Amino acid sequence: MNKSPTNAAQIVAPLLLILCVCAGCNPNIDVDGALLPAWMVAMILGVLLAVGARALLIRTGIDRFLVARALVYVSLAITFSCLVWLIVFRY
Repeated sequence: MNKSPTNAAQIVAPLLLILCVCAGCNPNIDVDGALLPAWMVAMILGVLLAVGARALLIRTGIDRFLVARALVYVSLAITFSCLVWLIVFRY
C-alpha cells in the first residue's frame, strides 16, 4: 500500500531541510563586522545598476518606447545581478 503525504508539512519539511543545508554553501562577505551572503551583495548591486540603466534609458528617450517596462527593468536587475556574481564572486 502506497501512502501519500496528506498535509503540507510533510511536503514542505524536506524542502526546507534541503534549503537549510544549501544555505551553508554561500560565501560570506564581512562588512563592518556583519557577514552578508555574497548573493545578497550581488543582488543589491544588480538593482543599483538597473536603476542606473533606467536613468540612462530615460535620458536617451528609449524608455518611452518600451512596451513592458516592469518586465524590462526586472530582467535588467536579474541580468546585472548574475553578471556581478560571475565577475566579482566567482572563486
